[in-house]
Amino acid sequence: MIRTLRTLAAAGAAAALVVTATASPAAAKTRSFTDKRGDATSALDITKVKVTNKKSAVVVRLSVPGLRKSKVGGVMVGVRTKAKGRPEFVSMKMRLEGAGWMPLMLVDEDSDELTVPCKGDRVRFGKRSITVRLPQRCLGGNTKAVKVVAGVFGRDDSLFSEEEPKPGPDAQIDVYPSLTSERMSPWVRFR
Repeated sequence: MIRTLRTLAAAGAAAALVVTATASPAAAKTRSFTDKRGDATSALDITKVKVTNKKSAVVVRLSVPGLRKSKVGGVMVGVRTKAKGRPEFVSMKMRLEGAGWMPLMLVDEDSDELTVPCKGDRVRFGKRSITVRLPQRCLGGNTKAVKVVAGVFGRDDSLFSEEEPKPGPDAQIDVYPSLTSERMSPWVRFR
């Protein structure tokens, strides 16, 4: 009887280990990351980044609780794929004073062209979030894990004249994971 209980306990512990290992966030196709609050003006302050790496597209949702679209001068999302050579892509949507919002641009870091055409990419502004969608076909037909970097910047022209913007409650730019380093998010598994 005691041997049976030990066997059941060992089997239960092994099953719990398997369930925990398979449900870990590193194995998920969707991961969420938090960003420090208060490192930019509240209208631009990213607090959470949710990355979904699914079959059709990479979707990056930036939570900005104090979002005011009138204060946003642009949105940028960089994606690095785990494919050979670690290709990088940057999607940008910017507002030009007097001209309004420019069309969404996709830059392939390995391409000779300034921008790469991409049908199906988009940026959507919600009440408290900004969602950027990049089709996998625009990312070289990606079927691998991805890392991201995301930024929201204000309409303030002084942002472009500063040598290096500093994080703080009055900053006109917020970048996840960090404004002051080249780091990107951890890998987000494909599908």
